[in-house]
Amino acid sequence: MAMHREWRVAACSGGRTWRLARGGLAVLLVLAAGMEAVRAGGGPENVALVVNADSWASLAVANEYVRLRRVPGAQVVCLHDVPTFDTVSVAEFREKILRPVLRTLETRGVGAHIDYLVYSSDLPTAVDISADLGTNRLTPPLTQPASLTGLTYLYPLVLATNLNYLALTINWYMRRVERPVRDTPWTPAEQQRFRAAMDLFMRIKGGTNAPPSAEQPEAPAVGPDAARWSEVQAALEELGRVHTNSTDVLYNLACVQALMGRTNEAMRTLERAFAAGWWDANHTERDPDLVSLRGRQDFQRLVERMRKMTYKLQPSLGFRAAYQWTPAGEILPPVAQQAGLRYLLSTMLAVTSGRGNSLAEVTNYLARSAAADGTAPTGTIYFSQTDDIRTKSREWAFLTAVEALAQAGVRAEIVNTVLPQNRPDIAGAMIGVADFSWASARSTILPGAICENFTSWNGALRGGEGQTPLTEFLRHGAAGSSGPVTEPYSVQAKFPVAFLHVHYAHGCTLAEAFYQSVSGPYQLLIVGDPLCRPWARIPRVQLEGLAARAAVSGTVELRPAATVAAGLTIGQFEFYADGRRLGSCRPGAAFALDTTALPDGDNELRVVASTADPIATQGRLIVPFTVTNRGWRLPMRVRVRSDSCPTIGCMNIFR
Repeated sequence: MAMHREWRVAACSGGRTWRLARGGLAVLLVLAAGMEAVRAGGGPENVALVVNADSWASLAVANEYVRLRRVPGAQVVCLHDVPTFDTVSVAEFREKILRPVLRTLETRGVGAHIDYLVYSSDLPTAVDISADLGTNRLTPPLTQPASLTGLTYLYPLVLATNLNYLALTINWYMRRVERPVRDTPWTPAEQQRFRAAMDLFMRIKGGTNAPPSAEQPEAPAVGPDAARWSEVQAALEELGRVHTNSTDVLYNLACVQALMGRTNEAMRTLERAFAAGWWDANHTERDPDLVSLRGRQDFQRLVERMRKMTYKLQPSLGFRAAYQWTPAGEILPPVAQQAGLRYLLSTMLAVTSGRGNSLAEVTNYLARSAAADGTAPTGTIYFSQTDDIRTKSREWAFLTAVEALAQAGVRAEIVNTVLPQNRPDIAGAMIGVADFSWASARSTILPGAICENFTSWNGALRGGEGQTPLTEFLRHGAAGSSGPVTEPYSVQAKFPVAFLHVHYAHGCTLAEAFYQSVSGPYQLLIVGDPLCRPWARIPRVQLEGLAARAAVSGTVELRPAATVAAGLTIGQFEFYADGRRLGSCRPGAAFALDTTALPDGDNELRVVASTADPIATQGRLIVPFTVTNRGWRLPMRVRVRSDSCPTIGCMNIFR
C-alpha cells in the first residue's frame, strides 16, 4: 500500500494539451483527419472517466477506452496518490475521489451533461462505511464494505451521509414488475416522510438494541428502541392510508409489524402488499424481518401464491443524471425537481490487480464491446437453473424474461446445467455457483455479452479470496460482469434480476441495463464497458453547413439530419464543441454555431441525435474544423494511423 499523501486532481481540462501535476503526464487531443460518423458509442459526451495517474495500467486502460469511445479530453479526470487498489474509507472516497471529481467536472463546464462516472483500473474497488455507521452496527443481510460503483451510483445519499444508500429498495430507476393497481402520486413532503422513516428503520436495525433475531422469532422490540419502532410504524401507517397501493410502504410496514411482534397485523399488511403487486416469493420467504411469520400456514400459502404469479415489466428507459425518480420508478416532471432521487451510472472499466485481468485481456474485451454496438447479435442468452440456492434466488423471473426476449427478437434458453455446455453462441449468461471454469464449458462468448454469476465473493478481487471472480467472464471476452465486494447473504436485491438482459435487448447500454435490474446496488461492483449496446438501433447523422477540415469564422448555420430505423424518429439534436455542450435543436430546425466563442485553431464539433422514444438511443457525427476569427490559424494536427492508435484521431494519456 502506498503511503497516504494529499490526493490531487490533475488539471487535464479544456484546450488541446493539458499538463498534469506529476511526472510530466499529459493529455493530448488529436483531431480526426476527416468527418467521421461514429456508431460505436452510447454517449461518450456523457461519460466522465477517472484515472489513477500514478498507475501505468490505469493510464493504458484509459488510453484504450478514450481511443475506442472518443471520450472528450475535458471529461478525463486524473487522480494522484491513490493509496490502495482495494478498500478505502468512506471519508476518503467522499473527500478524495467523489467530491473532487464532481467539482472538477463542474469547473470545466461539462458537469451538467455527465450521466456516467466511470473508473479506469487500479482504483479502490470497495469502500469501508464504518465512519458513516458511527455507533450503529449492521446486521445481516446488510453487510459492508460497499462497492466503488454502487456508492458512486448513489452519490447524493453518500455525499449527505444518508444511510438510506444501504436500503435494498433505494434504486428507483430500477424497472419493476408492473402492479395490478397503480399507486397515487407522491408529494415532496410524502417522499421526505418515507425516506426519513426508512432511514430510522435502518438505523434501529443497525443499532445495538436490534429487533428480534432468528433465535428470538416471537420477541417484540423492547427497551430504548421501542418508541422509535413505534415512530417508524406510525409513519408507514400514515403513508399507507394515502398510498394504499404502494408495495414499498406496505411491505416495509409488514416487516416493522413483524419485528415488533404484531404478527397478525403483519400478515394482514403483507396480504395487502401482495394484492398491490408484491410478488417476490424468494425475498419474502428468506427476509429475516419476517422470521416471526415463517411458521404460519397463512404465510406459507401466501408465499406459494407469489410463486405462481406471472409478470409484466415496466418499460425500459434511457438514463439521464438530471432525471429525478419516484419510488414507483417514474420520472418527475420539471416542476417537481426537489422530490425524487438522482443517480449517476457507474462501472469500472477493468481490474488489473489481485484477481483481475491482464492488460491484453482488458484491451480485448473493450475492443470487442465497442465493435458490438448496433450489431444485433444472433446468439442466445442462457439462464442456469439448478438446485443451487444461487440460481433459485433469481429463477422466479426466468420464464418471463425468456418470453420478453422472444418478443424483442432475441433467443433465450433456460438450461439445467451450471454453465451452458458446448454452445458457440453465448450472447449473455446468468448463472449461480460458487466456483466454475469457463474453459471447461467449451462455449464461446460473443462480443457485447453480459455474463454474471450470483455468488458471494466474485466481486472481492484482491488476491487470496475464494470463489471464481467475475473477471473470469471478462477474460473470455464478455463486455461486462458484476459481483458483490463481500458476503451479501444471497439477497436477491443486491444482484441483477433476469430482466437485465431484456433491457439490454431493448437497446439500452450495458450500464443502463444493469441499473434497471438491481434494487439495492450499494454492494455490487460492475466491471466492463458501460456504453456497450449490441441491440441499439443507432441513428446515422448527417450535417449541412460545416464540411470536415473547413476554416470558418463568425456564425455558421448548421442543419442536422439523421437516418433512423423503421418506427423511430429523432427527438432532438445536441451540439458539442471540444466536449462542451453548446445547445440543441429540433429536427428540421437550424442551429447557429457562434465560432467567436471558440479559440482560433483546431476544434471539434459533435452532433448527437437522440431518438424520440423512452430509450433515447444516440447516434453522432464528429466534424473537425478550424476557427480563424483572429486572422491566424494553426495547422491541423493529424495522427498517422498506427498499430497503437489504429483510428485516425484519438486522445492519448501518456507519461
